[in-house]
Amino acid sequence: MILLEDITTWPQEILDYISPNIIRISQERELELANNLQGKSWLSNIPDSMYVKAQKELAGMLRSYAIKAYHCTRLLSPAKALQTGLLPLNLKILKTGLKNMSALLASPDDRVEAELELIHFVKSDAFKNQQGLVWLYLTEAQAEQYDCQDLMEFYGGRALRAALYEKRFKYYPLLKRLGTPALIACRVQIADATDSQVEALAKLMLDYLLDDANGYDVRPATGELSVNTAVPAANILELKELQYT
Repeated sequence: MILLEDITTWPQEILDYISPNIIRISQERELELANNLQGKSWLSNIPDSMYVKAQKELAGMLRSYAIKAYHCTRLLSPAKALQTGLLPLNLKILKTGLKNMSALLASPDDRVEAELELIHFVKSDAFKNQQGLVWLYLTEAQAEQYDCQDLMEFYGGRALRAALYEKRFKYYPLLKRLGTPALIACRVQIADATDSQVEALAKLMLDYLLDDANGYDVRPATGELSVNTAVPAANILELKELQYT
């Protein structure tokens, strides 16, 4: 299993593939970066670019591996995730989240209004683009530093919040009252992510290795994956309940 923040866990076959050509790959990347600054693409005219080829080769290799990833959410029963795993977003999950929030509404009219907001959302491209996916961060530091805190601040995660966005001043305060924030570490197969995300991960890791080899200051590697399958309970490595207000 790859830990993105720990280079000692990166596949040896990736390191072995890069090492013999690392000087040429580094030179090509430097030329590409210089030309990009001028609004040009040097590599687009070089069909045998080792830098481009290396990215494609690494993406192919990575599909054989699992990676440690992190999911941020706010749940009524965080421990339940240890039994069910992480499920891809679907209409049933959204309806359950809405039902839990609606229990706090005194007015039947408000409950109907919330239901109509949900119906409108599931017809939108925003829902279609998220449906069937589990969204994950690739480092714990990234998960805690960026919008993970925002995701854990509201019950139900980003999809339920998006569904209620038009009436957010009424419903968001209720989402803040529900559930317990949790950071879930899990094992996911890189092959379950989209092709573009696997390619982005390959480029990220390649650039990190090139910077490290050339003695540059390397920034922490960070990334996201959206996997198109459930993360089974057996692949949940750790669940931490966090104290956010």
